[in-house]
Amino acid sequence: MRAVSLRCTFALCASLMTFVALPSIATATSTEAAIAGAAAYVRAQQDAATGALPGFGGDWAATALAAAGVDTAEVRGPNPGDPSLQDFLLGEYTLPTWDEDPPLGTVAEYARSTLVSLAAGLDPARLSATSNQPAQLAGRWNPATGSFGEASSYNTAFAILSLKAAGLPRWALGPTVSFLRQNQHEDGGWTFTAALTPAAREEPSEEDMTGAAIAALCEAGVPSYDPAVASALGYLRGRLIDASGGIEYLWGFPAGSPNADTNAWVLSGLNACGVDPQSPEWTTSAGKTPVDYLLSLQVPSGVEAGGFGYEDASAANLYSSQDALRAIAGGVFAASPQSTRTAPSVAAGTPVPHLLAIELAPGNVRICKVTAAAEAPLTQLLAAAQVASRPAGCVSSFSTESGRVKSLNGVTPEGEDEAWVARLDRGAIVLAADQPVGFGDVIAMRIGQAPSSDAPAPAQGSFGTQGLPGPAGDPGKRGPRGRRGHHARKSCKARHPRVGRRPRNGGRPGLGWPHGKHFPPRPCCRAGGLAGELLGERGRCQHRAGDGRPGRVRPAGEQRPPGPS
Repeated sequence: MRAVSLRCTFALCASLMTFVALPSIATATSTEAAIAGAAAYVRAQQDAATGALPGFGGDWAATALAAAGVDTAEVRGPNPGDPSLQDFLLGEYTLPTWDEDPPLGTVAEYARSTLVSLAAGLDPARLSATSNQPAQLAGRWNPATGSFGEASSYNTAFAILSLKAAGLPRWALGPTVSFLRQNQHEDGGWTFTAALTPAAREEPSEEDMTGAAIAALCEAGVPSYDPAVASALGYLRGRLIDASGGIEYLWGFPAGSPNADTNAWVLSGLNACGVDPQSPEWTTSAGKTPVDYLLSLQVPSGVEAGGFGYEDASAANLYSSQDALRAIAGGVFAASPQSTRTAPSVAAGTPVPHLLAIELAPGNVRICKVTAAAEAPLTQLLAAAQVASRPAGCVSSFSTESGRVKSLNGVTPEGEDEAWVARLDRGAIVLAADQPVGFGDVIAMRIGQAPSSDAPAPAQGSFGTQGLPGPAGDPGKRGPRGRRGHHARKSCKARHPRVGRRPRNGGRPGLGWPHGKHFPPRPCCRAGGLAGELLGERGRCQHRAGDGRPGRVRPAGEQRPPGPS
């Protein structure tokens, strides 16, 4: 029998004794009891020998535990010296497969490793001298689309969530946010794949992906009253099931059947946008809310008590449990850690990867992975990027004057009060010059107002008595219209797209797509399908049957039959 920590055992027993029938609208007390029970169930799944939470969704569970106030450094077996969940994740994300150059993993993998590391109290940019997960994700930047990897709403949304959490400024995510907007469907939602044509945007949306998309938009600073978010919220409200408060799921079996994961993703989106899922707006005529439905799936007793089932409370599974726990605890897809682990020290001069973002004009952004010596001057890092970056072409040219960056990629500040400025990690905005770039720093550069000098101002004398105002002069002639500012806001219309079916288990074995094992087999490849990110590295997609067994594999390019199979 798997060993579990004594604290897990006591917490689980306590949760078993406190489970009661929940009221029709969840109260704070019932929700707190549900959170405690779910956290105890998740912790009880730990392998004491390795510190891992084995199985599909085990790594994501770190974000759920952090949202529930659990420190992953304290999630460990009962014996002194047993590794913690944090220990396991650090060992996992410093394996050679996570620091390949060029990055060969999927966007989904690097986004997940970034979000999970942050929740576990690890710095994803400083896991080791070679493992910088946000930089690996930057290496998958797709300049042609403004997104990452193969064009998909899933890649786009989780890239936004992870890079925003890692400290990339909002302006650097502008093209990615625009791409996500362009893929919104006519009904207000999104699907996992991209919606690049009007026909694709006419197709029905997927509720879980819509929850992730609004989470990404709101985390990137888009307000909940923005037309794109408001339209998505309207779409999701329209999917409420009156009797249970659950959210219908497009690919449910039978069609429209709700499930824990879809509801949890929608709740996480509402959490990100500051929307109360138990407000009258989200309460059905039967008095039910999405929170009520989710809590109805929590196993009430037995060895799996506290866990959540996928479609009912008869049996728990780890993936649905961590999704539900994070959602009812108020989390998004990221969570702040309860403690942080000190990053390893790296000697100056050691080659380390960095994430570099450059804005040449509003909406014209370059994002890349650059390897340069730790503590090297910023100009030396730019020189390294000019020689090699992932993707290539991040820096084509630059020049300096008096030690400061004068031009970058042929762009020179136009105004007298403008200059190339830089922000290292979450530090102050300073003139881009020869300042040292530390191990793992995120470098964000753009043209902005030149910061004021640090030199002390000359002493100022005392003021005399204010005199009486003089008579008003004659009005002068109106001057010429001023030049448009470099960072003038550009208005844009949010389009409302829509897309097709979701691929299964793209990328590496064992690192499948969310909910992969729960869906009935159905076509996921369009004629001439998309090879790579979404369909796996061989351009194939694998469907998974509802019991977790592989379904039919359809080669990319084979014409799909109409409708779900």
